[in-house]
Amino acid sequence: MKMKSLALWLAVPFAFSSVSALAADLEWSGTYRIEGVFIKDSEASSGKGTEKSYGLHHLILRPKIVASDNLTIYSQFNLFSNSAFPNSQLGQYFGNGPQGAGAANSVDDSNTLGDHEKSEELLITQLYLSMTQEYGALVAGRVPLQFGLGATHNAGNGLFDHWFDTRDLVGYKFIMGNLFFLPMVGKKHEGVLNHSDDVSSYIFHFQYDNYETNLSMGVFYEMNTANDQASQGPTGSFPGAVAGQTGKLNEKTVSIFALKETDLFRLGVEAGFQSGETGMKTAADKNITWDGFGVVGEFEYRPQGSLWKYGALAGYVSGDDPDTDGKFEGFVLDRNYDVAFLLFNHQLGQDDFFGTKGFGGGGSTTGNQQPDVEAVSNAMYLAPYARYQWSDNWAMGTKLATGWLVQNPLSGKDVKKDLGYELDLSLEYSPKKGVKWVNEVGYLFTGDAFKGGGQYDANNVMGVSTKAAISF
Repeated sequence: MKMKSLALWLAVPFAFSSVSALAADLEWSGTYRIEGVFIKDSEASSGKGTEKSYGLHHLILRPKIVASDNLTIYSQFNLFSNSAFPNSQLGQYFGNGPQGAGAANSVDDSNTLGDHEKSEELLITQLYLSMTQEYGALVAGRVPLQFGLGATHNAGNGLFDHWFDTRDLVGYKFIMGNLFFLPMVGKKHEGVLNHSDDVSSYIFHFQYDNYETNLSMGVFYEMNTANDQASQGPTGSFPGAVAGQTGKLNEKTVSIFALKETDLFRLGVEAGFQSGETGMKTAADKNITWDGFGVVGEFEYRPQGSLWKYGALAGYVSGDDPDTDGKFEGFVLDRNYDVAFLLFNHQLGQDDFFGTKGFGGGGSTTGNQQPDVEAVSNAMYLAPYARYQWSDNWAMGTKLATGWLVQNPLSGKDVKKDLGYELDLSLEYSPKKGVKWVNEVGYLFTGDAFKGGGQYDANNVMGVSTKAAISF
């Protein structure tokens, strides 16, 4: 009897694989990456600076089930996700020991005496279906959001992107030649089923793609709504917000972009505008409103017959005025949108100079202990660069990034605008298709802005990283 049961259980996976082979095709793709980062004195503080070093490793699997000619199910699995940032694709730190808070119960769960690391979890960040038809396609499920240059909505498809945008939604993509428009209805949060505490999304995506002229243009409109029974926002870190007082959420974001890309050059512009109400209130029972915008531009020149490429990134992103508690004038770009290695990517300085504390960033007097959680906000920046591809396998690049604060970020302080100059150098090696090894060195000559009106030091900051990715 035992042998028959064993044989039956061994036959189960083969039976299911046979059924699957007849019913659908399963395709796999993904990326494994490993990274090491070292940053010296990210606080820019004389005598207080610390050295921050850490490693990350992460595997993304993207299984795709082709159920029929017009029906496909997409998903994304994340292995070795970071327990401190579970809703990201940052990756787990090297050295994630098994010991929790407090003393270990035995050698087996000890970080110091144990012989193994902590077991990691499998997290699923995407699951949706797409049904194509003659004039369009239906999409439903947990869908990645990507638009334009990725400055406002970014799905995290880059090799070393640590963040992602997704939404539970249903939409239909109407296609008419070079045009498509995609209305979507989604849920950011489903509350108690018989209560009015849901957070709903209404999205409209219009885009024009002309592959003959290499021109793309689009508009992305999103409105998020909820009544005062919905979950409250980050009152502990959002400027002026107090806990326990909630208002109605009525958030609107409009993004537009245009991109022209040829073999000779690439030119793109994206702008985002945010308005409405945050759903959080001040101590005076006043609903805090949104009123921010950002504009970014990208240019790259690719001379024919040359091994060189030249380009520049530029942008203007509004900042919050700390003296207006009832309004947040800042606009925060997606954290995947990187301008430089250090600036707007890693926490810098000893205060919240960019106004991003409520969004996971912001410098700290107690030490900048987080990985690359910073985002572009309250800044005007320019970052010219050059890249030299000296062989099929090797390339090197250099970038000089500089910026200025848009708004005084500290109430009662005369904070200078100059953020300084950052010089980045990179060396890339790609032995074969789908394999890339990137080494970076960044040195920031900090500007007077990091002095916070004379209350802090402004030492220079250095960073080094090495990272590799394998795509399949």
